[in-house]
Amino acid sequence: MSQRAFVGRVVTVLVLVGLAWLVVWFVQQITEIMILLLISAILASGFAPLVEWIERWPLPRGMKMARGIAIAVLYVALFAALGFVVSMIGIPAVAQGRLFVQRLPLEIQTLQVWLANLQSQYRWLPDLAGMISRLPAELGNFTRYGVTAATVLFSFIGGLAAAIAVLVFAYYMLLGHAAIKGVFLALLPPAERPRGALVLARIGTKFGAWFRGQFLLMLITSLVVSAFLLAIGMPYAFLLGILTGIGELVPILGLWIGAAATALVALSQPHWRLFAIIAFFTVYMNFEPHVLVPRIMYRAVGLSPLLVIFALISGIKLAGIIGGLLAVPVAAALQVIFSEIAAEIQSPHETPEAPRTRHVSRR
Repeated sequence: MSQRAFVGRVVTVLVLVGLAWLVVWFVQQITEIMILLLISAILASGFAPLVEWIERWPLPRGMKMARGIAIAVLYVALFAALGFVVSMIGIPAVAQGRLFVQRLPLEIQTLQVWLANLQSQYRWLPDLAGMISRLPAELGNFTRYGVTAATVLFSFIGGLAAAIAVLVFAYYMLLGHAAIKGVFLALLPPAERPRGALVLARIGTKFGAWFRGQFLLMLITSLVVSAFLLAIGMPYAFLLGILTGIGELVPILGLWIGAAATALVALSQPHWRLFAIIAFFTVYMNFEPHVLVPRIMYRAVGLSPLLVIFALISGIKLAGIIGGLLAVPVAAALQVIFSEIAAEIQSPHETPEAPRTRHVSRR
């Protein structure tokens, strides 16, 4: 090998390594944006049937409602529904939260007395009452530097900006769904475009079904927890029920948020309420991830319960909370793609129209 050829190969390898590094760096920079786009696509898939239904509303003189106006009507209706829910549930919850803050010093004092009596009976227990008495001073030391407040503020601003971005992305996805679909299909060979359109439609259906299933899980958890707490006479039942329902957004681990908050409030209540709450959450935290979530997602997206659990654990392991949240819809999309590949392998000599007819009849 000549020296010139060797230098040329070295330069080629270095250029390829540099391009690979550039691609990896670019993907790392846009990962958050890609996640927001994926969430927006799921949201748009869930909203698409409602937008199409609004578009079919009869108008005077046979006019047809523009898609942009239909999306705006849907957004206004959703915000109005959200305001109604807040007025019916959120306002009592805020009132209970204010009452909880007002009674917090008295409840802490009651808790200290109870823990002191418990320690006098069981000498081997640590000084929990002393720890609680030192808690306000410790919190004061942390908040003196303003780190906690600044972190919470920036997290809230970042979450609000992400939510606005998701709504904007979803709006334009709904508005230009035909153009976006056309751009994607244009990348495929003409013979494969009917199959690609079918796969996109099935993935969109899966995304929409997952969105509705996730909302159903949050609603069920909020209602079940609130009803149980009201039945046993716990204070702040609405507040704790809503908090636990929101925790459903954090797969597997989310229920611990509501359980911890409820147990903390129950420490100042009669002992039987604390034991009842511990028993309830012990049962529900085993029933929800192993029975309720897999069965609802199975009926919603068609994934087996075992695959749902595997997807949730894998998503949390790979990408944390966001990975767990998106694990089921991503797994459903992969299932659609792999089933199409498997159908192509089993019948490679069929024309594109034949598998399209078969899949449509299956749906």
